[in-house]
Amino acid sequence: MHVPFSEETRANLREVFDDAFMREYTKCANLDEFMFSSAVFVNWDDAALVYSKQRFDAFVAETTRFGSWEEMLRKGAEDYAAR
Repeated sequence: MHVPFSEETRANLREVFDDAFMREYTKCANLDEFMFSSAVFVNWDDAALVYSKQRFDAFVAETTRFGSWEEMLRKGAEDYAAR
């Protein structure tokens, strides 16, 4: 996949995936740890996220309570909207 990844998007992810969310739903203490752990699959520092959906979804399934990145994004957005 090739997804644009701006500074605004990066900041939004930090808001949605705050430390409380990450501790509750993942094996990571915070988003930085998740991003560092998944750097083999995703270059989080580029202007676009380029990754194999299948491989990244497998990583998400292994390290979180979600079956895919899309599922994790959806839950994060729901929780954020409820705050």
